[in-house]
Amino acid sequence: MRLSNIINKLLSHINIVVIRQSALNSLHVEVQQLHNKLKEQSLSIRLPEELHRELIRNQISQKWSLVDFMNERKFGEGEQLRQCPLCGHESMDNTFRKMRTHCAFGGGDLLRHVCPACAVIFGPDKMFRLTDAELSQEYEWHYRVYDEGDSTEQELRTFHALNPSKTGIYVNYGAGNWSRSVQQLRSEGWNVWAFEPHSSATMQADGLISSRDQLNALKFDGIFSNNVLEHLRYPERELVKIAALLKPDGRMAHATPCYKYHYEYTRFHLFFYPGSSRHTLLSMAGLTELEFICDGEFMCSVMRPGLVK
Repeated sequence: MRLSNIINKLLSHINIVVIRQSALNSLHVEVQQLHNKLKEQSLSIRLPEELHRELIRNQISQKWSLVDFMNERKFGEGEQLRQCPLCGHESMDNTFRKMRTHCAFGGGDLLRHVCPACAVIFGPDKMFRLTDAELSQEYEWHYRVYDEGDSTEQELRTFHALNPSKTGIYVNYGAGNWSRSVQQLRSEGWNVWAFEPHSSATMQADGLISSRDQLNALKFDGIFSNNVLEHLRYPERELVKIAALLKPDGRMAHATPCYKYHYEYTRFHLFFYPGSSRHTLLSMAGLTELEFICDGEFMCSVMRPGLVK
């Protein structure tokens, strides 16, 4: 009996069937070919787009149900060493407090850990096990079938926290496709750009930077982001790279409600920075916090390169 048949037999009692990713991709290609053919023939038949999106959502959910099923048997929760991916603290797994929830976007069970040294909350492990390419693909599939809420107001607040100048150049780092902030600021005369590397989350507008090479060729007076820090797989390393894009005396403003343990119901939020963990992150990245704004769920850290001596 084939391995896939064995797995499907094990999962049959919870009404889950596993198919190969290649089969789903092949189906997607066939549907797209049919759509193109009908379009060429000017037939007034529309493909059920929402049905297609639901198919992808179901495939995502089945994938992570299987991952949870296999991980539970492979890793369990036995005695083992665990290392904090932020500060590097290492001790037995049972010294890390556990935080459990469930992904609202088909990502299955979410188990995170609290570092007893720096207080950062990190996880789930199954997302950390993904390669950079696999994590990027997760985002591509996610943005095909789920839409983010409008974050224009928060991004405008974050931008103005930089105390910007009309003579400066600025970039919205990880701009996404669910905000009008860059368009609005550019219409007001600000020299603001949008950086978004994920094609399925990219807006179609002036001022878009879609590749790292384009981004690295520029220098900015200020960099701002909204709901980005919690997504970074290597936050210290990424903040160092972002800070290197600044001109001398430039500053950054990064806003996220995940400076506390908020919006934990998505697998894509890899880090939360309550308590002293925010300062640990900035110190490790060689940054000094100039101001911390906390107004309800709007929380924004304004920072610059260099440590206070």
